[in-house]
Amino acid sequence: MKRQTWLIYLLVLAIVCACGFVLLRYLWGIIMGMSGQMDPLDNPPVSGGEYYEIEPDEILTDIANGKKDIFRFYEEREIIPDHPPGSFAWTSADYFVIASSHRVYRTREFTSGGWKLFAPGSFEIDQCGDDMLGFDRATIIFYKREAKSFPVLYMEIRPLREAIYSVNIEYARIPEVTFFDKFFNNPDASFQEALSVQGAITADEALQIAEEAGGAELRQRLSNNCRIRISYFTDDWVVMYYQGMDFLLKVDIDAKDGTYKIDYK
Repeated sequence: MKRQTWLIYLLVLAIVCACGFVLLRYLWGIIMGMSGQMDPLDNPPVSGGEYYEIEPDEILTDIANGKKDIFRFYEEREIIPDHPPGSFAWTSADYFVIASSHRVYRTREFTSGGWKLFAPGSFEIDQCGDDMLGFDRATIIFYKREAKSFPVLYMEIRPLREAIYSVNIEYARIPEVTFFDKFFNNPDASFQEALSVQGAITADEALQIAEEAGGAELRQRLSNNCRIRISYFTDDWVVMYYQGMDFLLKVDIDAKDGTYKIDYK
């Protein structure tokens, strides 16, 4: 009798396990079959944009004075300017002023209009040095949420080339068809606002934290033969020191309180 009871228990257990396995495979198939929301990280708009000439020595003053025709569209240039790294001491705040002005110019929306800073973006120093004042280029992305799409304005601001490259593009919003979409494939989750990018810790301060955390010592060992990229995410700064294409030091910095973690290659 006991043996029959155990056989029944084992049979029921086997049936439950088999059903559970089938259910898990079914759910996994649904999850894996869902198409993800495209965003500027998965599909950066590096082509199809427009180029605009700028005057790096004058643009900040011109914006402050409300001057028009600051951004001059061009298709080709006979001579491409190429200033040496460090020529313009633009802070992150300066880049945001220029980016905001260019957003108004490209979208013709003079109020915020729901546009927000997308995370991540970045600031870069092309050549390390003992006296690094400002950044040599920046990638700044604006986005807004609409019912059927995410309009995006992607821009690369490059004062050393006296130019801005920008793309006005829309990413179609994927439909939330199934119950699982709300948890595993929420399209809004792909477009996160850079909450702290002008908050407690700026890009300039993040660089100084990284320098004190080991970046300065690394630069000295490399005789300043390196470059630096400072990227902002939703709540964090990531400062990376490169030599060529290889990163040698990464410093993750909390954008609220400046605490950090170090990762050497």
